Amino acid sequence: MIFWAVIISLGAAYVVQFLLTMMQMKNFNLNFRDLRRMGRVAIGKKKGGFVAGSIAMFAIDDKGIILKGMCLSGVTVLARFKEFNDLNGIDIATITKDHVKSYSKQVQKSILDASSNYITITSGGSIEDPKSPFEKVAGSIRKVATQK
Repeated sequence: MIFWAVIISLGAAYVVQFLLTMMQMKNFNLNFRDLRRMGRVAIGKKKGGFVAGSIAMFAIDDKGIILKGMCLSGVTVLARFKEFNDLNGIDIATITKDHVKSYSKQVQKSILDASSNYITITSGGSIEDPKSPFEKVAGSIRKVATQK
């Protein structure tokens, strides 16, 4: 009897997590669409794991000037995007640590990542996603297994 209660509880937790994730994805899509209507969008992210993660999005004009900024920061799927205008009017390619020192470390990293991504894309490069923890572990195992 306890076994089935645990299984049902885990299933219910999974469904709730799925629904909350869908709500957060909808929030992302709505905010991205609003920024996209203003111009191009530069996005930066800093994965959190067990600490707060962060996503920064900027609507930019054709010259790279920030028109509007949005930031999501938090540990749970309950985090939502918030508008911030401190960087409006600044060229996104010129953002430095001095511009973002008033924000938390995760938000600073996501803003600087957005700037870096913008510079990479405008110079003709491509952006690679960092490896997930699982990919890092699998790579380490593969490295050990192939050594002689």
